[in-house]
Amino acid sequence: MNSEQHIRLTSSEIAQLWTGYMNNSMSMCVLKYFKEKTEDEEIRNVLDFAISISDKMLQDITEIYVRENHPIPVAFNESEDVNLNAPAIYSDVFMLNFVHYMSRYGMTAYGSAFASSARSDIVELFTMAVESCMELYKKSLTTLLEKGLYHRVAAIPIPEKVDFVQKQSYLTGWFGERRPLNAAEIMNLYNDIQRNALGKALLLGFGQSAGLQQVRNYMVKGAQIAGKVVDVLTHILMEENITEPPTWDSEVLNSTTPAFSDKLMMFHSALLISASSGYYGTALGTSGRRDIGAKYSRLLIEALQYAEDGAHILIEQGWMEQLPQSSDEIEIAKIKKK
Repeated sequence: MNSEQHIRLTSSEIAQLWTGYMNNSMSMCVLKYFKEKTEDEEIRNVLDFAISISDKMLQDITEIYVRENHPIPVAFNESEDVNLNAPAIYSDVFMLNFVHYMSRYGMTAYGSAFASSARSDIVELFTMAVESCMELYKKSLTTLLEKGLYHRVAAIPIPEKVDFVQKQSYLTGWFGERRPLNAAEIMNLYNDIQRNALGKALLLGFGQSAGLQQVRNYMVKGAQIAGKVVDVLTHILMEENITEPPTWDSEVLNSTTPAFSDKLMMFHSALLISASSGYYGTALGTSGRRDIGAKYSRLLIEALQYAEDGAHILIEQGWMEQLPQSSDEIEIAKIKKK
């Protein structure tokens, strides 16, 4: 064993390992269900590769946990959190797009984990994870392109020369003449529309198959919020005659048989909200037009409120597994004193 591995794990490394374990155990359940339901051999191959990534991550993180005497999270498992015999809730088209977008999320999440790690074995773990997600992205992208299912972000003309901003009106957007959207703003709008369209379809499927009425209501509310985000952001593109991305509502099938546990669906929705909040923050920070920034600010606030509502349900049902935290030295001192 590398002597550096005797160095204690940092808080960031512990957080990233825990998050990676939770997310991959959830992904294994979802991906295995998708693999069981798909009727397309090429999509099944992509799903197989995605499953192999999650399986390897779980094995590697477990090995680190064992060496460190770290408790292994309860997380999710095939016997309690997924029903592989349940009828399909989503179409093959949705499943392929889902894996493609999760590969994009994985590259972002593991890139952040890599950048916040220092111990050599942890750095190596997340290096492998980033590379695997890049490969999954390429495989899913190739399959989407070959099937004619990939929708490219809208193109804009190549500028004839380099320009500099000359007027403060570059930042306006509420009143008067607004400048055209720039490339970064179009990219953020387009990607956030696609993510919310996919999230809406996912939550619609969750809502029609959840067990508890409380969870069904929560998923329906989330689908409505995602739909509103799609409408708000699409309107900005349509004002400038920019083609809007597709939606996937029609890719949700009619089955109401529960395929996933309510606990898994609530955790998955929390993961989506967390990712969306990060993307909204990025868009907010890179949008020059004030009207767009204001819209993203409102969307971010609504997403955070929805996340809090979900946290209340998770805690109430006893489903929220606690992230490792620092010790309370004052409480320890009180106990010793007694």
